Amino acid sequence: MARNPRDKEALEELKKVEAFWQIALPTHFKTLYTHFEHPFLAPCEFSSLAQIASGEGREYGMLPQYLPFGKGVGESGTYGFYLTPTNQLGPIPITHQDEETGSFRPVASSFEAFLRHCVIVGRYETEDNWLEGERDTQEEAERYEYSRLLDIPEALFFGELPRNEAELYERLIKWDVQDATTLLHLGCVKRWRGEEERALDFFHRAGEATPWFGDCAYLFGDVYRVQEKFERAVKAYWSVAQSLLPLCTETTEWDLGEEHPEADIYEIATDALQQFGTFAPPEIKADPLWRVVVEQDPYDPEVREDFGNLRLQQGDVIGAEREFLNALSLCAGESGSQPQRIYDALIGLYERSGRTRELALARHDKRLRR
Repeated sequence: MARNPRDKEALEELKKVEAFWQIALPTHFKTLYTHFEHPFLAPCEFSSLAQIASGEGREYGMLPQYLPFGKGVGESGTYGFYLTPTNQLGPIPITHQDEETGSFRPVASSFEAFLRHCVIVGRYETEDNWLEGERDTQEEAERYEYSRLLDIPEALFFGELPRNEAELYERLIKWDVQDATTLLHLGCVKRWRGEEERALDFFHRAGEATPWFGDCAYLFGDVYRVQEKFERAVKAYWSVAQSLLPLCTETTEWDLGEEHPEADIYEIATDALQQFGTFAPPEIKADPLWRVVVEQDPYDPEVREDFGNLRLQQGDVIGAEREFLNALSLCAGESGSQPQRIYDALIGLYERSGRTRELALARHDKRLRR
C-alpha cells in the first residue's frame, strides 16, 4: 500500500539505515521507502528499513563493501550495493550475491538503473505466463504508482515484452549502458558468431564499468587464448588473479561452448597462468602474488592470510585487505580461530587507515553466528 510521503517514521528509519551503512542513500531509494513500507519489484523482495538498520541480511564472513537490501525471488541470493573507495562519491553499483557459491555479479550501475532492471527482468520472467484477462488490477495500479514516483517509463511496465534473451539483453543495455553483466552476455553472443573483435569491445566496456569484477578480464583472456595470443592472455588472467575471489563467478554463467570446463573463473585463470607461465613478463613473475597463485594453493586460507600479513609489512594496504578478505571468504565457515583472527587483522587495518564504515561493519559481522 502507498504511504504518506511525509511519513516521519520512514524518514527516521532511513536516517538509521544511513547511520548503519555510513553512506548517503540514493534519492530513488529514499523515495521508494517513503512511499512503500515493504517494497516489492520482481525479482527483488526488498527488506524493511528496520531490518536493514538492525543488520538483518548480513552474515559472518560477508564483504564489508556489500550492503544487502533485498532477496532475489526465484533464485537463491540477495541484492545489495557494492561500495568501493573509488565509487563513494558517484552512483553505487548494485550486485547480486549467490547464496550457494558466495560469488557476486554486477546487476546495475546505479539504484535508479536497478529499478528499471527489475521491471524489465521481472516482466520477462513472469508476465508471459499470465493469461489474458487475468491481470491483477490492484497490482497494475501499483505499477502506475511505481512509474510515477520513481521516474520509470510506463513503457517498461506496459510495453511489449522481449521475446527472447537476445531482445532482453538489448532492452537492458538500452536502459543501462554500463550494465556489465549484459555487456558480457552480448560479447559472448558476438564471440560465438565469429565476431571476436566486437566481443572484445563488449568485454572492454564491461571492464571499464566494473573494474573490480574478475569475469571481464577472464573473458578477455579466453579470447586471446583461443587466438593463441598467449602474452595478452596471460596479462588478462593476471588481472583475474588480482581480483577478490568472491568477485569472480563460475564459467557456467557465460555461454562459452560445450568444450569449456565448468569451474570457478578464478581457478581456471590461475591454472592458465601456470600453463602459459613462459609467456608472462618478468614484472608479473617478480610479484609475490605470482608465487601464491601459481606455485602454492590460491584456495588455502592460511596461504592467503600469510600473504596478507606480508603485504601489510610492505605497506601495501590495498593488497593486504584483498588477501585478508580472500582468506575470510575461504574459511568463514570453519570452526577454528582463523576467521576471528582475520577479522582482527581487517579491523586493525581499517582503524589505521581511518575507514570507519568498513571498520563498523567488520566489527558488526565479527559478532554474528558462523
